[in-house]
Amino acid sequence: MYHFDTAVDTTSDEVIDAVVAAEQTVHGPGVAFKNAKAFGPTDGLPAQNVMLADRTLTQFGTMPTAVTAGKELAAVVQWDTGRKNTRGGRIFYRKYLHPGALGTGNDDAGKGNVAMTQAQQDLFVAYGNDVKNAVGLSGANLTDAKGRALPIGTPATVLPHLHTRQFRR
Repeated sequence: MYHFDTAVDTTSDEVIDAVVAAEQTVHGPGVAFKNAKAFGPTDGLPAQNVMLADRTLTQFGTMPTAVTAGKELAAVVQWDTGRKNTRGGRIFYRKYLHPGALGTGNDDAGKGNVAMTQAQQDLFVAYGNDVKNAVGLSGANLTDAKGRALPIGTPATVLPHLHTRQFRR
């Protein structure tokens, strides 16, 4: 789930297209995209929130599969929110991606045993920056779950190892 700050409700389909295109680059061909929904308006009260778009998708991930990654393993892309917790540590907005594959590297990286290569991390950073800026859409910038905008110019970062994050049942 992503949260974007946009007062223009007609960008729903464009935001879906942009996010799916960005996500395809960081998922292997075994990952299918089934549906996408957009809700809004983002500038209203929760009671005013309505579904703006509900689309059935038929796309698959496009990342070349050099290394198969375990299905429970997730790459963690994060954005600094510019805020600090009560202990003075940075607060990050994080997205856990289950890529199903890694484009380059060795099998141990796909098992989460060693750090991803810089090339693998760069692919996820590029994805994070594309999503943060809604792939160039004006007026559709990534926010945290409470609608607070991320600082301008804050780049995405990636944790170096794949992490275990199991799907909800």
